[in-house]
Amino acid sequence: METPQGPLLRSQSQENDVPAGSQRGGSNRQAFKVAGLTLLATVLIVGQAFTAYMVYSQKDKLNTLERRSDRLEELSRRPSVMRAPMKMAVPMKTLPLVLDELNTKDMKTSSSPAPKKDTMTQCQKQAAGLTSADSFKPQCDENGDYLPQQCLTSPNLCWCVDKRGVMVPETAAQGPAQCNTDKTEE
Repeated sequence: METPQGPLLRSQSQENDVPAGSQRGGSNRQAFKVAGLTLLATVLIVGQAFTAYMVYSQKDKLNTLERRSDRLEELSRRPSVMRAPMKMAVPMKTLPLVLDELNTKDMKTSSSPAPKKDTMTQCQKQAAGLTSADSFKPQCDENGDYLPQQCLTSPNLCWCVDKRGVMVPETAAQGPAQCNTDKTEE
């Protein structure tokens, strides 16, 4: 039988004593807890300060984004209404083309029905652009004959023709031509 080492009986004062090593370990745990909480609070405060600094330094960009967002929201709330088309400036070089197109529209919208292709006169075919590749489109009367005066609008050049569309010599002029109906009746 072995005997335990140390005294078998202890005194009352010895039983209530706490060993010195256990007191020391408890105070270390408490110090670690305080240090950890302090470090956590410090990291949180530094993070908030950094976020505030970044927001302040990017304030202009944030304001621009906010204005754009408000503008897009405003545009999306507007009802989409059909508006009249805008008038556009037309360069002067294309004016003859525009006038030709307007004349073509006027011919289409006139009250008299358009003649059939097989009953069209030479003047009407040229005016419709069916026979010549030339950009000039003659003006015809209600019978389909050439008008005595034919004009180009861009240089404002006019000349006289007979009923068949043949140019009368020496009648070309800037502005209105002096077309004598005796010369054009040929």
